[in-house]
Amino acid sequence: MKMRGLTFGLLIVCVLAAVESGVRAAPATDLDENLIFFENNQDEKGYNFAYKTKDGQFREEQGVINPETGVLTVSGVYGYEGPDGKTYEYNYESDENGYRIVTKPPPVGFAPIPNAVLLSLVG
Repeated sequence: MKMRGLTFGLLIVCVLAAVESGVRAAPATDLDENLIFFENNQDEKGYNFAYKTKDGQFREEQGVINPETGVLTVSGVYGYEGPDGKTYEYNYESDENGYRIVTKPPPVGFAPIPNAVLLSLVG
């Protein structure tokens, strides 16, 4: 009886893990018809995500946890296409000192967009 319960518990964990990974890996149009691209990754060191919409909005963000202090530092960029047809882009950082727009690109180590994704945007 104890073994049957353990086996059932492991089965549930495996199914939940498969469902969760399937949701994160789902095509963007399955999440929202206005999305062109969506990516979301998490691990024990932090997270990163990116998206782009059909109307020209986009965002890329990375959050890293400092192992010494436990402080989450976030950097990223967001933008949109204005009514004038120009793309407006803003880089930002957020940490224990608050949220701020920065005039420089996010620090090195910002997650690059995979080549396969870039090629899919061209097509």
